[in-house]
Formats: sequence, structure tokens, C-alpha cells
Amino acid sequence: MKYTAILVDDEQHAIRTLTAQLGWTKLPIEILGFANSVDEAETLLIDLKPDFLFLDIKMPGKESFELFPLLDLKVTDVIFTTAYDEYALKAFKHQASGYLMKPVSTKELTSLLEKLISKRGVLAEGNQDLYIEEKSGLLRIPLNDILYISSEGSYSSIHKIDGSMKVVTSILKDLEKKLSSKQFFRIHNQYIVNTAQVSEVIKSRNAELVLKNAAKLPISRAKKAAFYSFFEGVTH
Repeated sequence: MKYTAILVDDEQHAIRTLTAQLGWTKLPIEILGFANSVDEAETLLIDLKPDFLFLDIKMPGKESFELFPLLDLKVTDVIFTTAYDEYALKAFKHQASGYLMKPVSTKELTSLLEKLISKRGVLAEGNQDLYIEEKSGLLRIPLNDILYISSEGSYSSIHKIDGSMKVVTSILKDLEKKLSSKQFFRIHNQYIVNTAQVSEVIKSRNAELVLKNAAKLPISRAKKAAFYSFFEGVTH
């Protein structure tokens, strides 16, 4: 899935630099448009709802803070890029997601965007990837590649359809929040399963399911009724 962005700055070289830096991050971000003033940004935001809005603070005419009434902050993360540190408190009072000082560090930009993308996870319908923030950077795993996920204490193991496995520094509870509730189900304290990969459900006292690779996973007593109902709804 691609994320979208709008860049607002009255200095063209600043827009060119930030555009280049967004490319250097290698993150899936598409720039929808540019604005050199608050008025131009208002026009863009009437029709566009970007995931990320990069805002300079000091521009001719209106203050960039005047754009906030037009924004749905549940949809758009606002990131200020500015040469002035005295507006940081005001920015965060407006619930800005980031405050980057010019000249913007590509490393800091990448780190911030990785955190924000990781936080977004796959909560938006139609997202086909799971993003996990790791020390080495942002890990992307296509949802349809996942067979199931198992808990390993403070870590989790993502078991893939091709037989490979990836250990990540995220607990199962955090991964569950990022996964589509239409495709994934937590069947046990230790397991989240991709329901598209379930070939059989064995309804018994010790309930379990069989995956397409023939692996069997237990379904906890607490999850049985809810999973049966969910799975029947998916398969009918």
C-alpha cells in the first residue's frame, strides 16, 4: 500500500529537498501535491486527504496553524519542518505528529515516518501489508504471505506460506491490533491465524484447526465459540 503526502513551504528549494529526501527513505509515499502558501494548501486539502502533511510554519500571510480546522487528525499526520524551535510546544498542542528542524535530517525523517507507518499498521481497509518497526528499519510483510503468528514471550514468530519464519520484536497483542479483523483471528493466547489459510476446523473438546500446509494449531476454549462463528461467516 502507498501512503500519500502534501508538502507546504514557501521556499521552492525546501520543497525540492524534502521531495528528494522522501525518495531516499525508500518508503511507499506518493506526493499528491505542493503548496507555497496556506491559501494554496487550503485549496488542496478541500479535495485531498493525505496521510502525511508536511508544513513549514513561517509563511507569508496566514499561519500554517490555520489549516488544522480543515484536517481530520485521525486520517492525516501533520509533520512540521521549520527553522524555528520556538513553535514546538504550540505544534504539539495542535496534536502534530512530528517537528523536524531544518535542515531536515534524512535519518530523522525516515525514523519518524517508520514509526508513524508502523502505528498505522494495517488498520485501514484495503491495506495489503503488515508494517513492523524493527531496529534495522521498517519491515514489510504482505498479509497474504502470512500463515500464522506465534508468541515467543516478548517476541513473535511470523510463519510464512513459503515455509520461512521471521522473528520480530513485537508482542502478539501489538501485532493483533495491526492486522485486519476480516482476515486474521487470534485463536489462542499463543496464536494468530490467517483464516484464508485454514483448510479444516476440528470441533471437539480439544478443538484445533488444520492449515493448508497440514500444520495443526489449538483453539482455546475461550476462543472456540467466537472463532466458529467467525469462520462460518467467512466460508459461507
